[in-house]
Amino acid sequence: MRSQLRPGERRVVSLAAIFLGAILLGILGAACNGGSPAPAAAVDDALPVRTVTVVRGDAAPAVRASGLVAGKEEARLGFKMGGVVAEVLVDEGTRVAKGQRLATLKQAEASARSVQAQRGVEKAARDLERSRTLHADGVGTLQRLQDAQTALDVARADLTMASFEQEHAVIVAPDDGIVLARMAEANEMVQPGQPILLFKSGGQGFVVRVGLADRDVVRVALGDPAQLRAAAWPERALTGRVTQIAAAASPATGTFDVEVAVDPSDAALLSGMHARVEIEPSRRDPVAWVPIDALLEGDGDHGSVYTLDAARSVARRVPVQLAFLQDGRAALRGSLEGVDEVVTDGAAWLRDGARVRVLPADVAAQP
Repeated sequence: MRSQLRPGERRVVSLAAIFLGAILLGILGAACNGGSPAPAAAVDDALPVRTVTVVRGDAAPAVRASGLVAGKEEARLGFKMGGVVAEVLVDEGTRVAKGQRLATLKQAEASARSVQAQRGVEKAARDLERSRTLHADGVGTLQRLQDAQTALDVARADLTMASFEQEHAVIVAPDDGIVLARMAEANEMVQPGQPILLFKSGGQGFVVRVGLADRDVVRVALGDPAQLRAAAWPERALTGRVTQIAAAASPATGTFDVEVAVDPSDAALLSGMHARVEIEPSRRDPVAWVPIDALLEGDGDHGSVYTLDAARSVARRVPVQLAFLQDGRAALRGSLEGVDEVVTDGAAWLRDGARVRVLPADVAAQP
């Protein structure tokens, strides 16, 4: 007996058949592909980096210090003997010529001492002549003659001393130069050797004297070039060279005094000015220069850089030892043999063995 279906029931059966057929086709398609879904597009896991070339050479860190400008030849002028100052003929800043009178003592005491010595010589000479006559006549003894000769020698020495003191009761300029300081006035009582004037010779130029610690002084040698900047002209660089190095440390500071002669210039330097000195040591060690950005994992003077393998596709970590920093670059001890380039941009995201791709120089790396 043939069943009769209503039109609505026929439509439902047709949709169910279509849906079932689609499912069966999907299952068959998956079976044909081994039961796996279609593969997705490959993902590039190489990190973008940029590199720079390692620069090799010999270098040394500059030695920096501060000091005071002074005349190469500065002298504290005073009197040989004490007394009362008669006059000081120059002021601070006065330029003088060699032999020019600068200051004098009142001469009364010095003159009296010179006269006394001169009279002593005259008397000793008469006594000697008398002793010679008596000895020739057989009346005087040889001892008396010898004593008279000794007395004359002593009197002459006293005269020489008195003349020297009288001569140094006047201060004269030892050379062409300038008076830097005046430390006494007329009618002051001064002691023998007390400084009256500070004098700088005009032909010897200026120096800067600095104190260096032991770790720095051993790197400096005579003749090493230097750059100087006076506080009065911080934007103006002067040049010079090391001319003196102390052989012993100063007991007061524990540092070694080093003198840097300033090359002649039109800079109006004055004694006592403050200046900064940067000495370039002549003794150098082999170093490899890399940008500071390439230096990672700093611990004291130890760190690391990343370089690339021969194919430039894999990063390799290389331990390094820092010598010093200068002008935005790191100087590494030794010549970093076998490393010709280091990673800069992108180095912070790397690990040893990471895959990389090198970007052109004008493209920045991104994480």
